[in-house]
Amino acid sequence: MNRRVAVLLALCIILLVGVTAARNISINAEIDYKMKSLNLMEDKFYLRFKNINEKEMETLNFVLTLPKTPNTTLVSVTDLPEGYVRVGEVKGSDGLEYYVIRVVKELTPYEEYQLTIKRELKNPMENIGHGVYFFRTFEYPSYFWQQNFHVEKICIKLVFPENIFKNYNIISTSANTKFNYKSMNRIDSLEWEYIEPKSQISVFVSFAEVWNFYLLNILGASLTLVAFAGLLYYNFRLEKTLKKHEVVKNPPWSGDLVAKMKEMIQRAKKEILITSPHIYYTDWLTAELQPLMNREIKFRIITWPSYRREMYRNVDEVQEDKKQYFTLKRFLEMFPPGSVRLNDNIHAKMIIVDEREVLITTANLSQTGLYENYEVGVYAENSDLARKAKEFFEIVWNSEDTIELDEETLNSKIAWALIMDLKSKKEEVG
Repeated sequence: MNRRVAVLLALCIILLVGVTAARNISINAEIDYKMKSLNLMEDKFYLRFKNINEKEMETLNFVLTLPKTPNTTLVSVTDLPEGYVRVGEVKGSDGLEYYVIRVVKELTPYEEYQLTIKRELKNPMENIGHGVYFFRTFEYPSYFWQQNFHVEKICIKLVFPENIFKNYNIISTSANTKFNYKSMNRIDSLEWEYIEPKSQISVFVSFAEVWNFYLLNILGASLTLVAFAGLLYYNFRLEKTLKKHEVVKNPPWSGDLVAKMKEMIQRAKKEILITSPHIYYTDWLTAELQPLMNREIKFRIITWPSYRREMYRNVDEVQEDKKQYFTLKRFLEMFPPGSVRLNDNIHAKMIIVDEREVLITTANLSQTGLYENYEVGVYAENSDLARKAKEFFEIVWNSEDTIELDEETLNSKIAWALIMDLKSKKEEVG
């Protein structure tokens, strides 16, 4: 294992070595990693204890040990209410030095107690080359379970540096990742949440630091506004004929297409239809669609199966598209049965809402398509165009070589074999 990563693991693991007789104390853990730069990070570890015994007091008596290393500085240890925490240093049998944090406190029924540990970490990430950095952390809820604590929740957050001139391109990340953005479409932070975890937690992210192209887009947009100022009056008059239409320009890192799609989804009253060959890294999409199920708004998606689009002679040659597989698996877990169908000839990228709005675009629903490429879309709030677009959607949805996504067709080989068989039958009939 790379030395830097090994050091990081040692820093991120807090070993619970004390013993508590309490069986009715719950704990919520929150770990915030704040990047000050690519070489320096501040982390805050919040432990929130609560006596869930409604009748009796419980004794909190435990010890935390943290290794002392050249890359780690213990900045502060505080508690609320104050006065119950003691910090010392010891030398272990392995010859290493440790910080020792001890807490002894009687908790009345439903009383809460919070311990906050703040550190500075040097060189917390691995530079894996080509400007790409890798960050990983492990947490072990089993240490708390073994000491009779009830672990309610563990939350992990990675906050990126505040720099208006820079952005961070997320290349890959572990599952269950929530993306948070700030002004000018810059990535702000990533979050992971685990409810009553029973086993080891591992989160990771790889990313590259890039220039904030949104600033350049602002300058370009300013020049464009000057150049096309004469079109404003014409466009204003045209709006009287067409309810609403526009060309949605999507330079790298602008996020304009995503913003338009979110607006359309949030205005939906009855139905949303989506087609896109590639659907990668779409936490934003599932986050927008999931609440619609409670509002009885239907949505259907047509996309590619989980195999790479290549010529195969037989099923043994079929290769899985891992990113598409991950997305389809998420859809299968999160969406109602029958919401997603697969067709390996679909190439259209569009979204239709309530037979009223339609957006047809060049961009796949992927990190590359929505954030890295120069893409464009045509949006119209026009019922005639929306109905014609829906007619096309229904043709593909009901095509003889379109299959439904389920546990079997999630498998790339099974999906390929089934689609090839349907195409053969279709050709024979033709």
